[in-house]
Amino acid sequence: MRIKRTLQAAGIIGAAVILGLLTVQGTYALWSATAVAAPGTVSSASFTVNLTATPSGQATTMTLPDGKPANLILTPAAALLPGTSVYGGVVVTNSTDAGGTFNTVATVGQPAVANLSGGTLSQYVTVSGKAAASAADCSTASGYAPLGASGLASSAVPKSGSTVLCFQVTLSPSAPSAVKGQAVAITLPLTVRQLCGVPGGC
Repeated sequence: MRIKRTLQAAGIIGAAVILGLLTVQGTYALWSATAVAAPGTVSSASFTVNLTATPSGQATTMTLPDGKPANLILTPAAALLPGTSVYGGVVVTNSTDAGGTFNTVATVGQPAVANLSGGTLSQYVTVSGKAAASAADCSTASGYAPLGASGLASSAVPKSGSTVLCFQVTLSPSAPSAVKGQAVAITLPLTVRQLCGVPGGC
């Protein structure tokens, strides 16, 4: 019997920064699985990925029961001022009930920062990220690196295990007073894929 299984979740995390507020919205996942097996009983598994925002604690699955995108909000504890940063993160949990070894990896791609309402704030905003062992690590400034084209990948996440992806939004110290109150939309593509149980995996 030859069995081939593939699994991937893709999502979008969007953020709005209004000099003190970081919002993450629009998380969405599309799962697919295929199998070739001898005749017999075949049962499906749940390929669920749960997301929890830090520090707010808001929780959701990547795909809502009706198939629509979920919304996840990161609410930093500090205001974003010139020369300072605000922090938030997402706890990504591999909640599958599939049998056998089933490790996954979460990846965040390069952010897109766009001005809203004709503003000029985006040129003064940088977005950095890091993978962490706990949500508490998101509020520490060490370990962050700019999110470039290569993005940010977590370590392998086993069934019922979690990983934390942390984000730092920094406002340049050279930001002029003219950008006060302006907003930018920050879009981060989030992908979760299966490592084990596929050709070449594990």
